[in-house]
Amino acid sequence: MEPLTKRILAIVLIAVIGISVGVTVWLFVAPYKWESKDCPGAPTGLTEDQIIRIGVIGDTERIHGEGQLWGAELAVYELNQAGGITIGGKTYYYGLTSENTDEANPLLDITKGVAAAQRIISYKNIQLAIGGFRTEALLAYRDLFMEANIPFMNTGAATTTFCQSVLDDYDTYKYFFQNNPINSTALAMELIALIVTTSAVLTLGSGGALNIRNFAIVRENLAWTAGFAGLMIGALTSNSIFNLTFTGVNIAIPQDVGSTEMASHWSKINGNRTQIVIPIISGEAGLTFTTSYATAKPNCSIYGINVMSQDAAYWDLTNGACEYGTTLESLFLTNKTTKTIDTWNAYELRFGTTPIYTAAGSYDAVYQFHYAINSTGSLSSASIVTGLESLTTANTLEGASGYVAFDSSHCTVEGWPYGVALALQWINGTKRLVPGVGVYPSDPWSTAAGGPPFGTLANMEPFRLPWWGIFPTPT
Repeated sequence: MEPLTKRILAIVLIAVIGISVGVTVWLFVAPYKWESKDCPGAPTGLTEDQIIRIGVIGDTERIHGEGQLWGAELAVYELNQAGGITIGGKTYYYGLTSENTDEANPLLDITKGVAAAQRIISYKNIQLAIGGFRTEALLAYRDLFMEANIPFMNTGAATTTFCQSVLDDYDTYKYFFQNNPINSTALAMELIALIVTTSAVLTLGSGGALNIRNFAIVRENLAWTAGFAGLMIGALTSNSIFNLTFTGVNIAIPQDVGSTEMASHWSKINGNRTQIVIPIISGEAGLTFTTSYATAKPNCSIYGINVMSQDAAYWDLTNGACEYGTTLESLFLTNKTTKTIDTWNAYELRFGTTPIYTAAGSYDAVYQFHYAINSTGSLSSASIVTGLESLTTANTLEGASGYVAFDSSHCTVEGWPYGVALALQWINGTKRLVPGVGVYPSDPWSTAAGGPPFGTLANMEPFRLPWWGIFPTPT
């Protein structure tokens, strides 16, 4: 973006009014004025030069972006309550603003994300950014932050493309970091390990009465899921622990999938004697997927990624149909780190719900920015990048969702105790932490399976199969 354009945008708020003739209306307004009201937990009477300006950009009207905003708000509140940060003898406090991209909408309009990015950069004049969710949307507005030299922490999109850009064109994308989720390749590998070891444990534990091998995939028809599914199929059918069998069913569903369509899919899944169905679903299709499962009662278990099921209200939203579904999450009321339980409780107390993965990422992102500023003693973008890059496996920062260590692509290092997902299963109205053999402490099997020999995380319970049963043996 040319300097002149940036100066113009600094005093112009563009409002596009969608009427039939497609008129674009330009509203000339004063620049956004940052005040104490933008700084949760800070003293009153702050002037703009005392505020470090953080912007959250995401679908703040849905749980994905709501979590990003609330996670950041909790961290900002805690830091401001603790006295902010002193740089060069001057005390600063953290301010927070947000813009809604509508990117979790099944009918994606990427121009909304671009407009939101323009507003938060040029009108609100932020210094640090947190957000992102849908791959296609983030790709459309990411470069606006890079051009403005604004450090951006991705806390929603898993696609490897984003961090690969850091390796391919460091000078342009050095301001981009990803703390949570880990990239889709690493996330797939964790899910593979969880499915393989859980299948092996259930099979061996039943003395062979259950021979759990057959799997199928149901994924939302989006860019990030195709490669993810391919990686899952290859690794699950060829690994050194317990090979599974792909049934050939790899269903791509639209975000607005209906119950009739899903009923047909479940019939096909059951017809292939599928024992494990792996969902790869980040959006609203997860609701229909879940409720139709309970109605159809196919002889299989659900184990994968369904972001909607992370919602604390999911049991009520599905009228209990989510029971037995297992999904990956970043946080739970367990001792993942010494900060996890306190963060979980503080979030629930403040917002009346529990944090999903985007909330965990945004909460930790604020503390990571705080660390970078404090360790370098500077608010310059270049110094913040240097400070974040100093977080390695030899110099970690404890967060709520793990110990942060960035690799050369600016993505969180995968594996315990760094970037690790937890397997949570809905049972009788609540989410339960189930063993993640080989991924996180889940003794008595963990050490034998090559996993971390650190005992068992708190509040862990056995994995449960649906009461109506699954196919005992494949064909």
